[in-house]
Amino acid sequence: MTAGPPGTDTPLRVLVADDEPDVRLLLRLGLRHHDISVVGEAADGREVLELCTDMEVDAIVLDLLMPRMNGFEVIPELQRDHPGIGIVAYTAVAGDFVRREMSRLGIKLLLKSGDAEPLARALHEAFAAASQATAS
Repeated sequence: MTAGPPGTDTPLRVLVADDEPDVRLLLRLGLRHHDISVVGEAADGREVLELCTDMEVDAIVLDLLMPRMNGFEVIPELQRDHPGIGIVAYTAVAGDFVRREMSRLGIKLLLKSGDAEPLARALHEAFAAASQATAS
């Protein structure tokens, strides 16, 4: 599995965005075993945008239902202002609307679970796709 920025051996730098502190902690602990370094945590979409401006982030685990600015609102801004960052939507519930909207936006959608491996794989893939898109 490829890690970090292309041409480096560094772990993938991931921002975890979820309004639940226990979810952020579990993700931090689970992802560290998959060549991922959680470099920041955000409790809402505004914090996501601030942190992406202030630090180097390769990919984001993004809860869709957060206060102040939710995932649906933050995704277009991330895609416009930080196109090289991979995004994986990570939510507890995903009805037809959510699935269609994430598909339309080109965002991988995963349901929350205790298994970090599929999420880690999706983060690496999202970063690779975003990197390829910005290199074109």
